Amino acid sequence: MGRQGGVSSRTAGKTIRFSAVDMVGPRYKHRGSQQEKGPGSGRLRPTVHPAYARLLVVELRKRGLGDQDIFVGTRLGWEQLLEDDRFISFEQFARLARRGRELTGEGWLGLDVGRSMQVSSHGPVAYAMIASRDVGQALDLAARYASLRMEVAELRIERKAERVELHLEDRVGWGDLAEYVSSTILGSVTLLLETVSGGNLPDARMFLAHTRPAWENEYASRLRGISLTFDAGRYVLDLPASFLATPCITADPAAYEQALRLCERAAAQRSAGDDFVQRVLDSLLECEGEYPSLSETASALHVSDRTLIRKLKAQGTSYQNLLDDVRQELTVWYLKHTDLSIESIAVRVGYRDPSNFSRTCKRWFGTTPSAIRDGAL
Repeated sequence: MGRQGGVSSRTAGKTIRFSAVDMVGPRYKHRGSQQEKGPGSGRLRPTVHPAYARLLVVELRKRGLGDQDIFVGTRLGWEQLLEDDRFISFEQFARLARRGRELTGEGWLGLDVGRSMQVSSHGPVAYAMIASRDVGQALDLAARYASLRMEVAELRIERKAERVELHLEDRVGWGDLAEYVSSTILGSVTLLLETVSGGNLPDARMFLAHTRPAWENEYASRLRGISLTFDAGRYVLDLPASFLATPCITADPAAYEQALRLCERAAAQRSAGDDFVQRVLDSLLECEGEYPSLSETASALHVSDRTLIRKLKAQGTSYQNLLDDVRQELTVWYLKHTDLSIESIAVRVGYRDPSNFSRTCKRWFGTTPSAIRDGAL
């Protein structure tokens, strides 16, 4: 990418596609399909920056809800979300989003979260956007670097003669959270574009794949001036091509260069696999039944045992903690999303003795596998 933030492909009719695969390299290619339904898909891999979970909690607190209610059944906690910037899995995030929807009864909750996000919520990519030369450059940055904060979706820009379309595509299988995820992302993108342009989006159209909800007016009141089409079979923000030439009111070439370097550095680190926590989690999620020892994992990652221990400790965890995390997430996923017997699930997560597996579940979750299947979590 050149120093103009990826704006070289401006030809009408061309499609510019920037995906998480482009950003983080070949080892992530198996994540991408929304058709993937098994636990090895992106749903259980670290894909969501904890900032977005924190923002959801803050929005729920604004409605008078307390943490003791918010986190029930989510297996998350406020302190955990604050610990560091380690990504959480979509399944973890989904439990929190479903809980929020259950507590509020608001189908537009995701839109409120997206429209409440400050620039700092999105890290260096947003700082680069607001310092961009014009709206077109800012939009290209959003598409290119969105995966640095959230890998559950892909942003794709399609330029036409008179219009430009920003397509939002599902990468992990959003399922019942399609409205929440899409409205959060599109709400935050529209807010960022309004911020850099200094006003409402002119002649903007939004196409939404989900069915027209009973709360359509809630969308209209929050997305003032944007034409809404539901049941469209796609998620697209459609804008006049001329709008891309609008100068950013916060343009700052020096700040842009600095923020862009931070984005490029973060992308390079992800591509090089510098995040050892994510690399270990990826390798463990590929296993079934038999899990490697710490030494075997270190060897597969081409480091010494001591180096792996040190790098994981620097990120606030250990190999055993990550192994337990993977087994716990897989256990819940199998119990809630498959009809496999408890004995078969026990084997898949590395327990040959079902009674030992049941005891471990009680230690992990405070309840039995059967109770989890019946909705205890």
